[in-house]
Amino acid sequence: MSEHSADTILAQAEAHWMSGETQQAREAFRRARMLFHQAKDPEGEANALAQMGDFEADHDHWEEAGLAFAEARELYTRLGDQHGQGNILVRLGRLAQARARIAEAEQYFQSAQEVFHAASDLSGMAHVTKRRGHLARDRGQHDVALDHYHQALELYRRAGDTLGCANTLKGLASLHRRLGHADKAHQDFETARELYAEAGDVLGEAAACRGLGHLLRQLGDHDGAVAALDAARQLYAAMGHLKAEAETRLELAEDLAPSDPTKARSHRKHAHDLFVRLGDVEQAGAITVD
Repeated sequence: MSEHSADTILAQAEAHWMSGETQQAREAFRRARMLFHQAKDPEGEANALAQMGDFEADHDHWEEAGLAFAEARELYTRLGDQHGQGNILVRLGRLAQARARIAEAEQYFQSAQEVFHAASDLSGMAHVTKRRGHLARDRGQHDVALDHYHQALELYRRAGDTLGCANTLKGLASLHRRLGHADKAHQDFETARELYAEAGDVLGEAAACRGLGHLLRQLGDHDGAVAALDAARQLYAAMGHLKAEAETRLELAEDLAPSDPTKARSHRKHAHDLFVRLGDVEQAGAITVD
């Protein structure tokens, strides 16, 4: 099979992942990796392994994710690809953070920072700085997190990285919301939403809309919250991200229940059906449709 076939199967793996088709996604990731290997395309193989690691980490399969990342790191090292190496080190740091291995996470982030600095990779340096912001945020070190986010934003701007700016602003908005800085949170969510749209990142735009909806709900702006959440729902549906669409429909149902019980019921029914398609029987069973 050709490299084009490997690329096609890798894209199919991502589609299966978003649709909640876990086994099909895993098999497609493995097949794409094998095809890249057979085609003697180490860069494609490393990319497939990195995405496979992301997939396994998303399903809390820590060991499998770590093995995939380690193999990808070895390939990027053989290629002399500092950007690839740095990104894998960041992924390993995120994996360690998810497993509450904080010292290990900090060590990986430091290693990634050194690799990106050596390569004069501003976007890479910004990416590590943003991740350090997430780490500080999750540890309750809010001032440290804000400093990291602002540093990351400046680096992304210097690099001309629109998507990186959007991701960082979304992180800033979420932290400002947590700290009660409603105006700053609102502005950052809106700007992130615009930048995601500019960069063509539909899922990022959906996440920014959803975050904005949560903020407006918190502020008591019912109509604004419903509008933002419904925009997120439509974007998730367009991309086939069934889980996020189902979760957003449940949030819409909660907000609409007092004013429009019929529409709220419709959202609950759709969410129920989506969770059934995803094979999440427990979540589907917890939804009251009638």
